[in-house]
Amino acid sequence: MTEASIRAIYEEFLHGVPIVMENNRPAESELVWQARWFSGACGRVFKTLDGRSVEVTSFGEWNREAGPDFTRVHILLDGQECSGGLELDMEAAGWEDHRHATNPAYENVVLHVLVHRPRRRAFARTATHREVPQVCLADHSPVPVEWAVTAPIRPGRCSGTLVDLNSERLVSLLRVAAQRRLEQKATRLSTAIDARGLDAATFEALAATLGYKNNKLPFQLLAQRIPQKLASSSTGEALLFGIAGFLEKPQPPGDPARAELRSLWQDWWKLRAAHAHLVLPRTSWQLAGLRPANHPLRRLAALVVIARQWHEVFPAIQSGDFARLSAALTAIRHPFWSHHTSFSSKTTSPEMALLGTDRIREIYVNLVLPLLSIQGSTPAWHELPASPANSTSRIVVARLFRGETPPRLPRKLFVQQGLLQIYQDFCQREPDDCHTCRFPSLIERLTT
Repeated sequence: MTEASIRAIYEEFLHGVPIVMENNRPAESELVWQARWFSGACGRVFKTLDGRSVEVTSFGEWNREAGPDFTRVHILLDGQECSGGLELDMEAAGWEDHRHATNPAYENVVLHVLVHRPRRRAFARTATHREVPQVCLADHSPVPVEWAVTAPIRPGRCSGTLVDLNSERLVSLLRVAAQRRLEQKATRLSTAIDARGLDAATFEALAATLGYKNNKLPFQLLAQRIPQKLASSSTGEALLFGIAGFLEKPQPPGDPARAELRSLWQDWWKLRAAHAHLVLPRTSWQLAGLRPANHPLRRLAALVVIARQWHEVFPAIQSGDFARLSAALTAIRHPFWSHHTSFSSKTTSPEMALLGTDRIREIYVNLVLPLLSIQGSTPAWHELPASPANSTSRIVVARLFRGETPPRLPRKLFVQQGLLQIYQDFCQREPDDCHTCRFPSLIERLTT
């Protein structure tokens, strides 16, 4: 059986698989939707609540002053060009609840974006009683995002049949699933490039990868709010650490950190008032259970250095050469964070790498390969070694193989990617009802 025929069977069984019901989805914040909107993942062509056509021609930029969420937004409203601000609210009532209707700073808003469908007709008006067009994201199909639902850590109904599947066919299945995962990443990246441009979308995707699984969102927001050119400026480091919220109530520093914090605060105290509304709440970050060397403080320092050395890192990304990318990223250094894991840690010697081989491999598979796929030049990547197991991969292995990856499977990155995609396509869509999952039937089809 060829991989093309396996792909056809995979798509056949995936078609019509029900998605997770609304009440099973994780709670989502306005920050999540703002990040999605700005990356273009919500789309750019809409219908307003009163039936007019809207096309977003420019997503503008995050507002660094009082007023709407985004400024310098350009849209076509029934073909007529409009420019100004854009406000995103979870509910239609947010416009009145937040007193935008009487705030002159919202006078130039050209679009009010709602996440949830209003139960009754809603209106948004400015202080001069101008009606603001409203778009509801629930009425439109966004670019698919990765599921955040976690299925129970127990063997799935498919585990027995999957273990018994012919080795060659199992490897082919995983290659097919891995290719599907790559295509989805490429679709999301292509959408972001179309919305924001190649440089901005690449910097944002790289930042999100530095956030690992639990801190992708805050890193993505930081890269959106502080783009590469601003991050590389003389005040860029203070802006990133300040807007991340790590300068609000920093840990009491030890002697080595006093100079570092003083340097950041010399810039941040001048910028803080103008950027206070952009500072991420501490609850945006998940800090428990992290290895000290992987703390977001160190990854944020890595992002600062990458922004400053973008003229070297960006060409390495575009080259598609893993060795070149690895050389560019392993070479980055920070005078403080290459020797510390926190503001209160002792100085280490020798220095610690800001980015290790495993994280660079994740950047390659999550950014470089999708970018090359968009350009139609994906290199052979199936020989890349697997990354170390993490909590997600352990859940996947527990579901699909009863807790242990079969030794007959190659320890390659594509195997991990394929397993993650199967988990996303089936387990995460029906996390609590394994009995209705169609994946076991897919496996049976492959054995005939």
